[in-house]
Amino acid sequence: MERDQDIRTPRAAPAHAEQVWSEFVAALDALAPEARAAFLLHEVFEAHYEDIARLLGQPPELCRRQVEAARRLALARLNPSADADEA
Repeated sequence: MERDQDIRTPRAAPAHAEQVWSEFVAALDALAPEARAAFLLHEVFEAHYEDIARLLGQPPELCRRQVEAARRLALARLNPSADADEA
């Protein structure tokens, strides 16, 4: 059975959700505290970079770069085959 078909079955959905959550948390844990805060403030709470910068005491451009790097890391952890496809 293919992976896509497997996650659509009612029994497999909770296990897949747990796997996705575990990978996302692992990606967050790999970040420096400031990068993690910037990522969550921007992605979850839709805070603007200027506001994040003020809260963290960092330049807005650094916050933007931290969010972009964190997003790439999270996506790579959640979809490792995408990295292999691009190589």
